[in-house]
Amino acid sequence: MASIGTILFFILSVSLLFAYRLTRAGFKSVLFFNNDFDTDKGYDQAEKVRVFQVSLGFCFFIYHSIIFFGTFNTILFFISGTTISLLLEIIGTNKGLVFGKYSYNPELCPGPMIGNVPILIAISWIGLIYMALVCTMLIFEGQIISNITIVHILLSSAFITILDLVLDPIAVDEGRWSWDKPGKYYGVPVKNFLGWFFNTSVILLVFSLLASNHTTVNTYPNYIIFAPGLLFIILPVIAARPCLERKLNIAAIIGLLFTSTLIIMSYPNFFNT
Repeated sequence: MASIGTILFFILSVSLLFAYRLTRAGFKSVLFFNNDFDTDKGYDQAEKVRVFQVSLGFCFFIYHSIIFFGTFNTILFFISGTTISLLLEIIGTNKGLVFGKYSYNPELCPGPMIGNVPILIAISWIGLIYMALVCTMLIFEGQIISNITIVHILLSSAFITILDLVLDPIAVDEGRWSWDKPGKYYGVPVKNFLGWFFNTSVILLVFSLLASNHTTVNTYPNYIIFAPGLLFIILPVIAARPCLERKLNIAAIIGLLFTSTLIIMSYPNFFNT
């Protein structure tokens, strides 16, 4: 596990930091700010990189979950979580419930769609929720446990909601999706953020009620044990850069502060366990 996990963690980390941006806007964009988003000719290729990142991350999280949560819990979490997320998204796009009435732009959302919702979106969100859950365990327990408590549920839901404050403005600015009645926060309504808190809470509540006990000997290095949580910690600051480039300054500040706060909160347990 350690060697395979190290390789996958390294690939994901480097990929998140550089791959998409490098493919979309070239080497200079890695070093310098890029404000010319209308002429980035590498968009189509970059979207293929995004699909690769999401797919690789999803596989890594399943592999990680099998080791630390057990096979049954892994199947339960990822199947139930993806299904719930997809169903709530379908309800949102077609009925306007949960997240508000919105629609995806099929030209800018790669992959197949079900009920007007890209499958990749549901897969992405369950991956993010898993990352947030591991991050929460890093902060509170300093180890992976199968007993999901109300603290895990509420804090992970809050983490996902704060992250969405950074991610959604970028997607709306790019035209990936939009609401029939745009909100004041960069076109995103408050109902959307309440929806993601609700969505995450439901997924984790179902998991907490149905999960079986699984004992894991945490003999692996901490960067493997908490790899999904560490990836979650760096996501806000990575997203803060395109926010700044698009003049989404409030979202950028939230991203910078969120990553800084998560580092401070997780530092003691990561280095002392």
